[in-house]
Amino acid sequence: MSKIEEYAAFLDGIHLFQEIDDDDDLFGLAEAFEEKEYEAGEVIFSESERASNFYLIYSGKVEITFLDDRGEKVTYVRGDYLGAEALISDVENSLVEAKDDVILLELQSISEETLPDVIELLRKKLKISQDCRKLIKEKDYDWLNDHEVIYFLKRKHIILFWRGMFFPAFLSMVGAIFLIFWWFYYSNISWTIGVSLLSISFLLVLWRWLDWRNDYYIITNQRLIWLEKIIGIYDSRQEANLGEVLSASVNTDAIAQTFFNYGKVSVRVMVGGMELDYSPHPEYAKYLIDELVERRKSKSKEQTKKEIEKAIKEKLQDPDAAPTKKKKDSPKKKTFWEKFFSKKDRHLFKQRFEEGGDIIYRKHWALLIKLIAIPLSISIFFILFFLYQIFLILTGNEAALSLSAMALIALAATFSLGASWYQYKDWSNDIFKVTKDEIFDIDKKPFGSEQKRSAKLEKIESLEYKREGIFSIFFNYGTVYIHIGAEYFEFEDVWNPASVQEDINRRYMEDHHKKEESATKKENDQMLDWFITYHQRPEEFQDLIDDLKKEQEEREFFDGEEE
Repeated sequence: MSKIEEYAAFLDGIHLFQEIDDDDDLFGLAEAFEEKEYEAGEVIFSESERASNFYLIYSGKVEITFLDDRGEKVTYVRGDYLGAEALISDVENSLVEAKDDVILLELQSISEETLPDVIELLRKKLKISQDCRKLIKEKDYDWLNDHEVIYFLKRKHIILFWRGMFFPAFLSMVGAIFLIFWWFYYSNISWTIGVSLLSISFLLVLWRWLDWRNDYYIITNQRLIWLEKIIGIYDSRQEANLGEVLSASVNTDAIAQTFFNYGKVSVRVMVGGMELDYSPHPEYAKYLIDELVERRKSKSKEQTKKEIEKAIKEKLQDPDAAPTKKKKDSPKKKTFWEKFFSKKDRHLFKQRFEEGGDIIYRKHWALLIKLIAIPLSISIFFILFFLYQIFLILTGNEAALSLSAMALIALAATFSLGASWYQYKDWSNDIFKVTKDEIFDIDKKPFGSEQKRSAKLEKIESLEYKREGIFSIFFNYGTVYIHIGAEYFEFEDVWNPASVQEDINRRYMEDHHKKEESATKKENDQMLDWFITYHQRPEEFQDLIDDLKKEQEEREFFDGEEE
């Protein structure tokens, strides 16, 4: 395969060039690229330098430091681009360094004259990408995983905001009519109604504007995310891992959708999926998802190849190595405190704590207060009243109650305290747990039965959290929905549901990588056994191959005679 053919295949897999249908244009563009090499640590562009040409990363990794207050650093890999300022304006400078040995493909200026349509298409795609990068720099998402890079960040299309303006516009028109009536007839009622309607319409416009600005579609190199927020009422984040994506499609049936360049991107996972409705530039988003999914597959294949090479070297050095097993550490002796009080009991009011590598969540303390508010208030009342009566008895006051009445008060206080304790234990025993490979929903009644549901992390297809209502947003609690097959697990009323979702996602990724490594190792071991056996006794294998060839030739000979 020639270099031009390699470049053409490389360009064909990048979302920026997906709409180039003519092979001549694609190969013509491939011919316009030339390789440039940089060593690890070498500066490609300094802070004060603007790129004169457009570049694609052909191999290696490049680190970009953005020149803002945060000084954020992002790592780009094969398939990402540099030097957008050579083709479009309004691109800020940044420090670009080679993180390891890098090969860039430089687009020569000759392509501007020979491929004007292709370059114009590239400019449009770069403008979309750069708008995303600008918006990304304005946001600070501290819930991103390590090595997770955002490639697409867009609000829903602006037409969704304008569609919500009909009712405020109607109120404004009616309010204006009342003010005109007041202008001519000086009616106080008309003035009051007109100003009220205009004020309401203004507040509605402001609320819808802020509501539109709070909804985002995000595509990273690890997952798809849909952030949705209604100020003071609703807060949700739905996501799906790229590793679970089966396909992505675009629906832009209506003329308005095609004209204004928005539509629905439907992403299908193993069961269910995500609908990115009113997504701007839906074709761009779809091609980007396809590319990132293929990148994950290519990266997995490359990793498998390296592991196979390493295993072959180790196997050839010691083909008859005996299996080994690591000795587990002896369990630590429990202290006096630990013998009488379990770890869970020592976390009296904690809503999240770790125990033996497991992450345990309780429902928010606001739910506990709701449960114990009445019995605890009654307990406090009876205890204070009981102490007051003792004071009266000690001071010889005749208003003190009898001993039988005091006993009843003590009994009522004990009963209400017991009810408070029961509600606390009920709250404390209802837990959600995330282990290294499973999730649990445990509901245990004090002195009663225990219900437990569990599922493997590897079965998770999508995650979503919701905070609904003013109180849940103010106190930061909500429900995390975990889609597993045909059912949902619900971690209800947990504190900071966004962080709970992140814990589950992080454990899922760790478990997923572990399972992939285990499966790959098993396949590699089987293959290596065959390889080593052949390497040790090649003559036997060659005799076997010769016998099979001879049998095949004889069979073909007899088949020919029968015909």
